[in-house]
Amino acid sequence: MEQPDGPDWYLHEWFATAGLKQHDLVTKLDYPKNTANRLWHGLQPFRRDHIQAISELLNIRPHELLMHPEEAMRIRRLEAAVREVAKEEAVPVVKATAESKKPTGRAA
Repeated sequence: MEQPDGPDWYLHEWFATAGLKQHDLVTKLDYPKNTANRLWHGLQPFRRDHIQAISELLNIRPHELLMHPEEAMRIRRLEAAVREVAKEEAVPVVKATAESKKPTGRAA
């Protein structure tokens, strides 16, 4: 299986989305300049600690660095829509349960 050239994460795209630059790896995460440069240009494999620190800087989920920001935002919108539908469907169930527990006024 042929490997694509270049980095296998969307670091540049996420930094552009957040208005950040390569230098922010040095200034905000205290990475050595050489490490920041090698990560930025895909010359150094990223590690779990890189993913964690960079995703926190970008305020995204760690796995989102492995997908284009537009794809991640589509998934977030889909998840939000699913949560909204689930919330709307839960309301009638709660009301029906509450109504079934009301006293009927009949003597036992």
